[in-house]
Formats: sequence, C-alpha cells, structure tokens
Amino acid sequence: MSLEKDRISTAQMIILGLFTLIGDMALVYPSIMTTGAHEDAWIAGLISIPLGLATVKLMLSAANINPNKTIIELSMQILGKWAGGAVAVSYLFFFLMAASTYVREIEDFMCTQIYEGTPGGVIRFMAIVLLVYGLRLGLENLGRSAQIFFPFFAVFLICLIVLLFPNVEMERIHPILHTRLLDVLHTILFGVFYPFGELCVFFMIYPFAQKHSKTSRDIFITLFIAAISLNLILFLSLTILGVYFSEHVFYAAYVLAQRINIGNFLQRIEALMATTWIISTYFKTALYFYAFVLGTAQLLKLKTYKPLIFPVGFLIYGMSNLLAKDIIFYIKEVTPSWLDWDITYALVFPSLLLIVYHIRKRFGRIARQ
Repeated sequence: MSLEKDRISTAQMIILGLFTLIGDMALVYPSIMTTGAHEDAWIAGLISIPLGLATVKLMLSAANINPNKTIIELSMQILGKWAGGAVAVSYLFFFLMAASTYVREIEDFMCTQIYEGTPGGVIRFMAIVLLVYGLRLGLENLGRSAQIFFPFFAVFLICLIVLLFPNVEMERIHPILHTRLLDVLHTILFGVFYPFGELCVFFMIYPFAQKHSKTSRDIFITLFIAAISLNLILFLSLTILGVYFSEHVFYAAYVLAQRINIGNFLQRIEALMATTWIISTYFKTALYFYAFVLGTAQLLKLKTYKPLIFPVGFLIYGMSNLLAKDIIFYIKEVTPSWLDWDITYALVFPSLLLIVYHIRKRFGRIARQ
C-alpha cells in the first residue's frame, strides 16, 4: 500500500518542475556559466538546452519502467536488496544535502543582500518553519499552492526580462567564439546538469501525478520555456553587466534587476527579482525535503512519513549550517563539486537502472510487483 495518498494534477507537477528548474538558478546561473565560457556563456547555454531535455527524457524513461513506484522502490526492485538499497540510500543522502543547501542559499542571499543585520539562524529557522508547515499539509496542498503562486512568479519574471532589454549593449559579448573549446564544453556540462539534473527529485513525485497521453509533451514544452528564460537572464547579464561582473558577482541577476530604470520613474524593483527567486526556491526545497522524508519512510517500511517531518526539519537546520563556514567557502568549494552529484543522480543511476532492467527483462528475471 502506498505511503502517499495525495495526488497532484499534471499541471501542478509541471509547475513544480518549472520552479525546480529555475529555482536557485535564477540568481546564480549567470555567474556559474560565465566563469567558464566568459563572453561565449550564452552560446554554451543555448547548446545545453537540447542536451538537458535529452537528460530529462532519460529520467522519464527510467521513471516509466514502473510509473507507480518511486526511485527508492524501483532501485530495490531492479537492482536487488543490497545494490538497490545502496542506490536508494545514495539518493536519500542527495535529497537531504540538496534541501539543506537550498536553505543555506536562502539564508546567504537574505543576509548579504536584503537583511544584512539579521542573524543567519533567524532566516534559516523561518525557512524551516515554512517548509515543515507546507509538508505537513501534504503533497496535494503543495501542488495547489504552486498553482496559486505561479501567475505572480510568471508576471514578475516577464516584467524583469522585458524592462531590462532597453539596457542591452551587444558589444559586451564580443569577441564571439573566443573562448577555448574545452572551457565551453565544461560550461555546457554545468548548463545541462545544474538546472536539468536537479529534476531527479521528480523520481519521488512522478508516481503521484495524474498523467494523460500528452503529459510528456507538456513537460518538455514547459521545461524548454523555463530553460529559455534562464538563458535570457544569462544573456541580459552579459550584455548589461558585462563579463567581469557577471562572473564575479554571485547574485548577478539580483544586481541586474537594480539596473532597471524607465524614465527615472520605474526603478529599484529588485524586490521583484528576490520575490521570484524566493517563490521558486521555496518549492524546490520543499520537494527535496518531501523526497527525503517519503523515501526514508519507504526504505524503513513505515506506515506514514509525516512523523519524520519535524525531526528532519531540525536535521536540515543543522546541516545547512555545517555545509560551509561562510558564503565564500560555499561559492568556491561547494558549488563546483555539485556537478558530479547531478551527473550521478540524473545520468549515471537512471542509465544503470534502464540497462539492468532491459537485461533482466530479456532473460525474464524482473519480479512482477
């Protein structure tokens, strides 16, 4: 019997996917991409879109082995008790670390850009309270909340992009194709697995979404639009702030929003950028939090996951503080290493599941469950 009784619609799942893809990337994506490819970061970003969608296709193929089972259950069924258990525990560790990381990102952003005099622990505690409250209400309520907030998110994001276009200076991205090929290829990896790879959390959400014949098509269209939006932010950052500032300012998109000035009247609306980022990052963090508590309950064969929410909330509070001693350490050490995790959980493990599944299916050794 399934631990999760709630169900979300296809539209709700897709909106949550959009929030997850954009999420924390809305602020840090320009800095991450520009560090490697410099003036050619926008080219690397465009190339990464079809490759990222191909990665999503791979994950969907793995999820559709049995669309009613989470990655925890699939791993155990296909790889067996021990190997499958190791993969399941590995995913749970990633979900925990990711949720903790996003809480830490919220803290660092708020404390360095908006509430500079506020202790980080206060911001972190407020984030945990909201996350725990959201999860206690259940997955269905989380999906409905995403639908309610989506129009505000979309309007804010569109306004930011449109209002920045008058400040574009195309000469800032010259010379074109001047970056070394290896640097561009490495940046493409970041463009593929940083935003798209983190959609692996939907291995835990997909079984509880109501699907129809056009679900896959709707998913790809929405993710394509979200990826274009991210790369528009990158392009605007390069052509307005320039390569140096895009590379060295971690929250380049927030600084970018401060440059909006229409007739010396409409200006300093960077709060809109902060709002869009906080909305999307909240739902992204909530999904990873949910994935960890649900997966843990499935692995331990509990009757419900809800008793785990409060203790895991305290665990995430502590882990987010232990991740890095300050934002400089986080940017220099944590961020570059994250690529390996995304590749592992979005490419390596789904590929392994598909390969083993088809081999066992050929020899008739897949258990019918």
